[in-house]
Amino acid sequence: MNKYIKGDLVYIPQAVNLFSYSPDSRYAGTTMRLKVPRNCLVVKVEEENGLICVLYDGEVWHVKNEDIYPTQGENQGV
Repeated sequence: MNKYIKGDLVYIPQAVNLFSYSPDSRYAGTTMRLKVPRNCLVVKVEEENGLICVLYDGEVWHVKNEDIYPTQGENQGV
């Protein structure tokens, strides 16, 4: 079971790989490694393959579930 849902804000550390997929392919089209950590919005959860779709710089990218963390803030009692 996945701990993220659509609309969650997640923290992606530096050096994590992001992948883009074309809609008609199961293979990654473009891969990018983050140079700085970022907070991104979850737009879709793909539980069957362990990937989370996030909005990064106006585009949807895929990231591995194990590479991201929930953000900490006022709503989580921190």
